[in-house]
Amino acid sequence: MNSRPDPQVLAVDLAAFTADVEALRAELDAARGPQDAAHLRRITRVARSLWAAGWILAWIPNPFSVLFLAASRSLRWTSIAHHTLHRGYDKVPGLAEHETSKGFAKGWRRWWDWPDVLDPAAWQREHNHLHHYRLGEEADPDVVELNTSVIAELPFVARWAAALGWTAVWKVVYYAPNNLRVLLDHQLGPREDLPADTRLDLRMLDPRDARGRTVWRRSLGPWALWTFVAMPLLFLPLGPIAIASAALNSVLAEVLTNLHTFLVIVPNHAGGDVYRFEGKPSGRGEFYVRQVTGSVNFRTGGDLNDALHGWLNYQIEHHVWPDLSMRQYQLAQPRLAAICRAHGVPYIQQSVWVRVWRTLRVMTGSERSPVVRIVDTRSAAA
Repeated sequence: MNSRPDPQVLAVDLAAFTADVEALRAELDAARGPQDAAHLRRITRVARSLWAAGWILAWIPNPFSVLFLAASRSLRWTSIAHHTLHRGYDKVPGLAEHETSKGFAKGWRRWWDWPDVLDPAAWQREHNHLHHYRLGEEADPDVVELNTSVIAELPFVARWAAALGWTAVWKVVYYAPNNLRVLLDHQLGPREDLPADTRLDLRMLDPRDARGRTVWRRSLGPWALWTFVAMPLLFLPLGPIAIASAALNSVLAEVLTNLHTFLVIVPNHAGGDVYRFEGKPSGRGEFYVRQVTGSVNFRTGGDLNDALHGWLNYQIEHHVWPDLSMRQYQLAQPRLAAICRAHGVPYIQQSVWVRVWRTLRVMTGSERSPVVRIVDTRSAAA
């Protein structure tokens, strides 16, 4: 990794900021109730209805099948699986076990609750643990400028072509294998020959490699058979053209899902105005400040808008409190934004398209996130 300038300094009254953040959390916990269960079930019905409509229409090539399948896959990942596996519904009254982290996508429900290439256990290790609690540090597996450093080294035209092409395949080629790499690193130890300045290890896709075989056995193989073979074979009574059409629609839907999820996931932590950090936070106050200044929100409000953003338009609130429901994030956002303004903590909320542009600039080496050191104003004054 290239050398960086000395860290910038952000001074905050950490005790006062922490008190306000945790007071708001207490209010959110008190407001948790049956409305959260009803909201989750409504979003789940929408996702399953889109899934069913997409497959029903898949017997001939058509954009509606592709769009419905893609929307269902995005919604099931970013909104339902994401918040459920973060334990956002574990304390919501009235939900069945399979609607909480204890039973969601477990056992036979794996391919009913979340029929995706991402392995739930690997996702929880990479995303829930490392990304959330090492945000913006060297140990964060989702630092965009580290993960795409290979792209930034290409000639100008090639780097932009690679960055744009990456958005169409990133979930399958990078994210799913990287989730399993992190899990295997945790279980077996890290791979010593992986370059320190990048997390992109294409050997994770190589079936000749031991870890690559694990990826194909646990993730890519079962998912491909389910999504592109088993489901299209349901159209066998309609003949081979219907089977081929269903498979084609499913492939195109996956490309569209990759594009959509890239738009709403990756730009949330990238840009020259998004902070990175050295080492672990010193306490809860610094942790909260890091989660705010290392994350970005998009436009928020309304279930349709939020669903299109996969509820990742509340990324700041989600990083401060990973275990809230989707409805609770809607309640929390304006209140947390006000707290940040009152304490001088930078709170970025912009259009997804602005953030995508800044992310592509990071991927191509045109922008870098500044390293920032959080300083307690009370300690500095003493």
